[in-house]
Amino acid sequence: MYGEILALMAALSFSGAALLYRAGVKNSDIHPLVLSGFRGIFALMFMLVVALFYPVNLAKPPVFYLIVAVSMLASFVAGDSAFLYGLQRAPVSIVYPVAYTFSISTSVFSHFLLNENLAMKDMLAAVFIIVGVFFVYRGSNSYKSNSLVGILAGLTASLFWGLGVSTMGLALHWGSSIEVNISRLTLLILLTSPLILNNREKLREQVKLSYLALGGIMGIGIGPLLFMSSIGLIGASRSSIFISSTPALTVVLSNVFLKEKTSGKLLLGALLVSVGLLIVSIK
Repeated sequence: MYGEILALMAALSFSGAALLYRAGVKNSDIHPLVLSGFRGIFALMFMLVVALFYPVNLAKPPVFYLIVAVSMLASFVAGDSAFLYGLQRAPVSIVYPVAYTFSISTSVFSHFLLNENLAMKDMLAAVFIIVGVFFVYRGSNSYKSNSLVGILAGLTASLFWGLGVSTMGLALHWGSSIEVNISRLTLLILLTSPLILNNREKLREQVKLSYLALGGIMGIGIGPLLFMSSIGLIGASRSSIFISSTPALTVVLSNVFLKEKTSGKLLLGALLVSVGLLIVSIK
């Protein structure tokens, strides 16, 4: 029971982070890479506190940091920037379900990078996810041009997140998930610090910084930590059942807390994406 509670809390953390991002950056015109870097500062602070309770050794071979750099560029620079760009312009109920289709691109990249087999269930999951994205698009027509921007941003994030997760899998041959994330976040902050400093006035004026910071802690820090703890108690498959619910959960929560419109087609699309993610998680 404790493992299931942790998995549910992880799902709520991921969904809550997306709501905070949307509330924090809505209608701002700051480059999303600046937003990603600023959020990363607080996520790194959280991870460093966590590292006090786990053995951490950052004396790694150069190949580790090369792979970590590629993963950082794919996940945080390209993927998260696309995600945040979408949230600046479109509702989270559109961007999030589409972005969370990254399990499919992860399977494809992992096939080539990690020699993982593509199973029939991956093809079935892809069908559910593609149909789900179609219904998300059809259900978002009331947002006019913003819906297409949100969907394209979500698809871009999905593609690069898949690459980032797959390369992270390579880095895990040399280090733990905490060591990999601390290294990725450190590289992100080193890369974006000049941009953050140059845009500090715009950040204060246009962004709700507390929302963005808390979203980073929940989405990059607390959520993954709870998910990993849940896996240790009840296994990856059972934990993934709860995580796969996040697209549908986020759509519902966005309606409650952000007062976003939620049509039947949009909710159906998010549910189909969740079903596709559940299929992928089945061993």
